[in-house]
Amino acid sequence: MSLTFQSHWLYRSRCSLLLGSLFLLVPINSSAADWTLTRAAERALAVSPELDAAQAEHNRQAGLADEAGRWANPGLEVGFSDELGIEDGSGGWSLQEYSIRQPLPIDGRIRHRADAADRRTAAAKARQLQRALVMEHRAALAFHQLQWAEARIQQAKTQRTWTRRFAEIGDRRARTGDLSERERLRLSLLHAEAEAELDEAQQAHEAALADYHGLLAIEKEQPLSLPKLSRAAMPPTLETLRQQLEQHPTLRAAAGQVAAARAEVKQMRAEQLPDLSLRVARERVYIDGRDKNTHHVGLQIELPLWSQGRGRVDASRSEAIREDAERQVTQRDLGIRLERSHQQLTRLLERIDQHRTTILDPAEVVLEQTRKGFDQGELRLTELIDAAQACIRATRRHLDLLLEARTQESDLRLAAGRMLTTDNLELTR
Repeated sequence: MSLTFQSHWLYRSRCSLLLGSLFLLVPINSSAADWTLTRAAERALAVSPELDAAQAEHNRQAGLADEAGRWANPGLEVGFSDELGIEDGSGGWSLQEYSIRQPLPIDGRIRHRADAADRRTAAAKARQLQRALVMEHRAALAFHQLQWAEARIQQAKTQRTWTRRFAEIGDRRARTGDLSERERLRLSLLHAEAEAELDEAQQAHEAALADYHGLLAIEKEQPLSLPKLSRAAMPPTLETLRQQLEQHPTLRAAAGQVAAARAEVKQMRAEQLPDLSLRVARERVYIDGRDKNTHHVGLQIELPLWSQGRGRVDASRSEAIREDAERQVTQRDLGIRLERSHQQLTRLLERIDQHRTTILDPAEVVLEQTRKGFDQGELRLTELIDAAQACIRATRRHLDLLLEARTQESDLRLAAGRMLTTDNLELTR
């Protein structure tokens, strides 16, 4: 946030090719959990065709801006005639006249046109950052979904382990006549449900892994190591995020479009004045029996008989009004999304803490105590099954809440325009 808009742009322009190449060459088979969220976002930006398209659009606008600030090219006219040959009796054709005509821009029309083009180039830069923000959001969702899938597999494996133990204990007690066949089957059913849960978790993991590989262009054979899914941090205050909302790339792009449309209104007004062209010519003529050169200077002016350009002015003014209305709609919707995402994330974090202290931790304690009592023959099977199922539900709900919070955290960054890789500064490839 400390760099200026222009300086960061120049810095990233010099380093973009190197950074993109480095991210593509970073070894993917590292043993540690080095696939952090930031690295996933950087990788997504490095391989994103969406950013290539945004860069091409910026280059197109920059090319138009370069042409917009230039004068129209002069025109050269060369005339050949047999008039001199007839006059002096020599016959033949010869160069008789050449002239140069230069259109003259008046009333600052080039300045207004160049200003509009520069504004659209700035808007294209902001749209680059907007594309990057969206790609970071997609990468974050894929990253957290894969974290959740891995945590779910681990949870399902743990459940399968202790349900297998329960089933083995049930078989042993059934053989000694200490457990009815119906109760033994209930323990076997609990283990079968854990097996089915693990199979479902593995399918969800395969889907999340495919999305992650595809988005980040990673070879399927390469191993991945991600940190465990954890609780999201508390976000900045809503007031702080609102104060920074004007720097959102979507709003910056919309503001650039409004400024460009207003500059085009000034351009259209300037073009209402008649076009002028300066003509400078040199002509060979036959005077008093001699071949002489004459010089001419002329001024050509358009006659605004059929069109005075009012329609173009009205159209450009209406376009500026439309662009500004669209900007206001965007600002309103972003403010709504920002407040909604902030509230939902804050409530989710509160629910995570409450769920852990009031449900998850007690459920784990109850399950452990019930298991010991069941092993010692002090508690009935129904109590063990109830405790096991309550713990399973609590653990699954905890993982789901963690994923919801991380997803909402990503949505909040998108709504606030806060990036992981550039800290809300300008980006180029």
